[in-house]
Amino acid sequence: MLRILLIFLLLFLLYHSSKATGIKNDSIVRISGQIITKNAAPVPLAHILVKGKRSGQICDSLGIFHLQVKKLDTLVISALGYKTQEWPIPFIFDTSLPLSYAITLEKVAYLIEEVNVFALGTWDEFKDRFVKLKLKNEFAINKQILKELAPFRIKPPNIIPPQYRQKREKFTFLGALFAPTDFLFAKLSRSEKIKKKVTKMIREEWKLEKLKQYYTSDIVSAHTGLKGEALENFMAYCGPKLEITKISSQYDIAEQIVKNYKTYTKQKNKNTSK
Repeated sequence: MLRILLIFLLLFLLYHSSKATGIKNDSIVRISGQIITKNAAPVPLAHILVKGKRSGQICDSLGIFHLQVKKLDTLVISALGYKTQEWPIPFIFDTSLPLSYAITLEKVAYLIEEVNVFALGTWDEFKDRFVKLKLKNEFAINKQILKELAPFRIKPPNIIPPQYRQKREKFTFLGALFAPTDFLFAKLSRSEKIKKKVTKMIREEWKLEKLKQYYTSDIVSAHTGLKGEALENFMAYCGPKLEITKISSQYDIAEQIVKNYKTYTKQKNKNTSK
């Protein structure tokens, strides 16, 4: 009988000791630390997650962290350029002492697919290629839809006054072949030639406005230092060489003025040396 009582007492003590141990292992502790490399350099902004839970933290710029965890937790530590590492919380004997750990991460290299690198050349060559670039329309509208929308399309108004409109502005090869009289009239008639010049001036009126705004004697003089007759001669040389579009800015035109002035000066020096 005494032996049976001793066995029950022993089992009772084992049960309570295991329960107490479970409570201790399940208790929350506060730990701090720093994520470092093998050379003891800090790993900034490393990510720390508690495995199997939704808690974690992002380290500061020095790789330092402060966490509340349980004694049996495992930390999953990751950072860009380093191997992801699982770090079990070590055995903590006395929770009253400050707990700080240094956790080392190992660097890793990432393999990426091969890429082709092409030289773009100078800025002017890049602009020229960009302008001439043809893009494939991957979202082309069905031809039948275009036909259905045709009656609703509005053509832009003709800005040329009726008295300056040519009988026919453009001729194709077949058009010239089947209408030779109209073709010859358009090419040889003095009135048609005048209308063609006037039409061109009206259609390029925006270009004249830009020239009036950005190609003045004051602007050219400021970029070249020329004055008087020398300025007039250079402007007469440079004006026809300017390439102006509707999106050309003041800077684009000024860049062309300086470039043409360098060419103009070289040609002038060559003629003088001869």
